Order: sequence, then structure tokens, then C-alpha cells
Amino acid sequence: MTIHFVYAALPGRSVLSRIQYRLGILAQRIGVPVSLVRPRASADTSNWAPRAPFTITSSVYNALKAKADIRLYDWTEQVLITGGDRDILIGHPFPDGEDKTWNRSCREGTFAIRIAMLPLSHHMAEINGRFDPYIPMVDAVLGIMGPYWYDTWQESALGHWKEKIVPLDMAIDVSLFPRVKKRFNPPGRRKFFYIGGSGPQKGTHLLPILFGLAKNQSCVWIGNGPAAPSVERRPWAVLDGAYLSRLAEECDLFVTLGVSDANPTTILECMAWGFPVCCTPQSGYYNMPEIAPMSITDMRHNREMLERMQHAPEEQLMTRADAARRLVERRYTWEMFNRTVIAGIEKASASKGFDPWCA
Repeated sequence: MTIHFVYAALPGRSVLSRIQYRLGILAQRIGVPVSLVRPRASADTSNWAPRAPFTITSSVYNALKAKADIRLYDWTEQVLITGGDRDILIGHPFPDGEDKTWNRSCREGTFAIRIAMLPLSHHMAEINGRFDPYIPMVDAVLGIMGPYWYDTWQESALGHWKEKIVPLDMAIDVSLFPRVKKRFNPPGRRKFFYIGGSGPQKGTHLLPILFGLAKNQSCVWIGNGPAAPSVERRPWAVLDGAYLSRLAEECDLFVTLGVSDANPTTILECMAWGFPVCCTPQSGYYNMPEIAPMSITDMRHNREMLERMQHAPEEQLMTRADAARRLVERRYTWEMFNRTVIAGIEKASASKGFDPWCA
């Protein structure tokens, strides 16, 4: 029995490794089944960048390697995994890529169990809707999704997926995100910030509207994307110790208005760093006392929430930050993530009378 795991895998950081990676892609396009991950059965992920999606790949790969024979594939590869009657295919479907490894292998390979694992949201159904043709083929969908998306999934255009979904909470290694926010600027001088891209699911188009209305509030946006009025744009930066120390001195509260954002890691990172978080349910996280709830439609509510956080007593913000840090340490861990993945594999296998860990 072999597990074939398909997810985003980093090429080496050297120039030679990147050249080999590009040549490998070209070779696969003409039908040469070279590997872009070397070696597939014992890849060393210790030097991979500590950010999603590579943290997901590394953590799950090593957890499964400890339990079974495994092969790792980058999701951009185009090789066909033929599989076998006792093999398991698990991984991330490539959007609009029918020739990519997971997609093609799911259709054409032979497997005891087929599992998809990917971020899920439904407010913008087009993000995940292109995977709909694969739903009849798979035994389970491991959905990296906040509880909001799972709890409301049956109300969406993709509601017929619900019975196959196993919800996964995103995770971080909290030791890599030390507490940097230890004091807050005085009421009236606090600043909000957002870190991330400008994809439509991120709701960044709502930030200029909110801060255009809340003229007495200020917001910094760190990340790539077009210029935005009423928000101070800054280029993407390496969030190292020195940068974070300066950010913690200047800014006080993280805000995101995601409209169909599955389970953004940035929220967990900011909670670990000690920044109180203001976010919409459509950012995946909701009904949590550690998070200040925002809205994608009610700007009056959002302005009131900004005011409330702007003028909250410092000890109140510190209590919220302490609770959020403890929550990340306890709940959003790779141990929990991997335990859920393994349980999902076992549940899908049991439904077919198959032992996934029997050699």
C-alpha cells in the first residue's frame, strides 16, 4: 500500500534546483515522467519556507511518512499516477488544470481511496465550484475551512458536497510566531493594519470603503495589489523580527474583511504575535470571543467596532490578546491538523472495509 500525496512542494532554493525544476516541467509536458520532487519517498522538508501552503505539505507529508509508504508530488506536475488496488490518492486538485497530477490521476488512476484536500469556502462559489465534477469520484474532501464555512455549507450552491467534507482547522507552529505586541498606543492614536493580497475573496475592496467612512481611523495595508484610497499601501515585506518590532510599535489591531476567505493563516499569525483581530465570519472564523466580529455589508457596524477597539481600555485589549494567543497554542496546531487528516483517511477507508495502514 502506498499513499500518493499531491500538494505544493518547494523546489530547492539554489539556482541549479530552480533550473532543474523548470526543465522537469518542460519534460513532463512532452510526456517524460521525471520527478519534480526528489526523492519522492524521503523528501527533506526541513528547510522549506515556514508559510502556507508549504507548511501544510511538509507537516502532512511527514505525519503520513511515519505511518505508511508515501510518495510526494508537486501539484503543478503532469505525471500520471497509475496507483494500485491498495493505494491512496490524497491532495490538492489543481484549478483549471485537467492535465495536472492530482486531477488526471483521480480520473485515470486506480486507487482504493481518493481524497481531496484543499481550502474551502462557498460565498464565491466559483472558487471551489470548478472542482464539482470530481465530487462523485472522491471518498472524502478534507476541507481547510473555518467553522463558519462548514456550519453554513448546506445553504450554498455546493451544499451537496457536505456529506463528504471533513473540516480542517488551519494551523501554525506557534514557536515561529513569538509574542511581539506587548503594549498598545493610547486611545485615539491606535492604528489598524491588514497583511495579504488583493484577491476578490480577501475583501480588500471593502477596506477603502470602510476607512473612507471612518475618517478618524487609519489603516496600513502590507501586500501586493493596486493602489487603494483611504488606506496606506506598503509593499510586501519579509516579516522578520526587526520588521515585526516596528510594526508592533506603530500598529495595534489586525483587520480583514474577507468575503470568501477559507481559513487564512494570517489571522492565526496575528493572534500569536499578540495583535487583537477584527474579521468577518466570511474569513472563516466566527462565534469566537477572542475575535471582534466585522461585516461584509454593514459598514455602520464596522465603524462602531473600530471605534470600540480604538477606545477600549488597554487591559481589555491585552486580555483579548492573551486569550487569542492561548487559543492558537491549544487548538490551531499541526498535531491537531494531522490528527484530523489521519482520522479522515481512516473514516473514508473504513467505509470501504479497507485498512489504510496495512502494508
